[in-house]
Amino acid sequence: MAVTERTEPRRKKRVNHPGRGGKSGFHPKAEHSTTLPSYYYYEPAIFAREKEEIFFKTWQLAGYIADLANVGDYITFRLLDQLVFVVRDKNRDLRAFYNVCMHRGHTLLDGKGNVKNIMCPFHAWTYGLDGALKAAGNAENVRGFDLADFNLTEIRVEQFLHMVFVNLDPAATPLAEQAGGLAAMMRRVLPNLDQMKRVRRDTYEIKANWKLLGDQLECYHCPVIHPQVMGSEDAYLEPSFDSEEHGIWSVDISRGTPDVLEKIRKFLPADVGSETFTKDVYIWFLWPNLILITHHGPPNLKIGYAVPNGVESVIRHMDHFVLNDPPNAFELAQMDNHMNIAAPQDREAMEKQMVGIKARGYRQGRLMVDAEHSWRSEHGVHFFDDLVWKALNGDAYEVE
Repeated sequence: MAVTERTEPRRKKRVNHPGRGGKSGFHPKAEHSTTLPSYYYYEPAIFAREKEEIFFKTWQLAGYIADLANVGDYITFRLLDQLVFVVRDKNRDLRAFYNVCMHRGHTLLDGKGNVKNIMCPFHAWTYGLDGALKAAGNAENVRGFDLADFNLTEIRVEQFLHMVFVNLDPAATPLAEQAGGLAAMMRRVLPNLDQMKRVRRDTYEIKANWKLLGDQLECYHCPVIHPQVMGSEDAYLEPSFDSEEHGIWSVDISRGTPDVLEKIRKFLPADVGSETFTKDVYIWFLWPNLILITHHGPPNLKIGYAVPNGVESVIRHMDHFVLNDPPNAFELAQMDNHMNIAAPQDREAMEKQMVGIKARGYRQGRLMVDAEHSWRSEHGVHFFDDLVWKALNGDAYEVE
């Protein structure tokens, strides 16, 4: 049974779409709702609004706390056209700043590493780990120049579990307040989360609008495009998708078949070698663009982070965490199974959907939501789409 918690949105003026004609059938109640209008997925004006109202006002994954263990450790991060870095300062606090020199706009840091001070590679302006400008060549000969006028611009940063998030909105509600239940649940399911190590990153492009990833929060499609997972005789998951929705995050659980271990061994020929083997799959979603998955087997976590690369393109990074570094044979086989079989199946479906959604004969479809919120129900799609709608339109729905 689904559990839903919603916070009241601030009222916004509805997005004006001249020339589209007719009202949208998108409804605040999932059981009555259509999909989002098709042009939400390809119109540049919508994407421009999403940039300001979604990506620049939400918590975005910048990296992992393991890369910020020591004073002076830093990581860099790109969010659309905005560059950011996070650094561990001398008080061992995390600090985040726009990654730009306040002199002439040159990028300050690349990649990740460790520094005592932050020096611009263009004219050697030098900043402390607290963002304060410490030195600027020839400053003593420039009338009225005050170092304090040119400190780096700081932005919000939070540690959340073993991850580091930034938010460009200074008024944003702390992530811990919005998603504390998510952290608690993940620690219950993965009690050794802090011991897991990132052993691999897979990056790939999906030629589709970024929202089509969020629209995958359903398993209506699972037996159709993932028969090895659900629906076939040898599938290792039962037809199930138990869901809960909480504000800006959700969880979906697919239950493993009773003989899941033997079925997994058929296509992952490696000894699991662990008493902590689990048979269920947990998929957590954190608004707007983060998916966290733990699959059957020994402790594991996959973190999928997606950033738009344009209106009809999204870059997805999939980070793999396991207990062993280097990973054992089963862990490697499991990663490869996800990346070489399941991920391409999803990518092909989204890219074909992106082509079809622009057809002149299509405007919007109907979300298949049943009263029981069964495994075939698309209430999870509505949960995501409603967050999109509210970010752009507030509570200004168009339905009667």
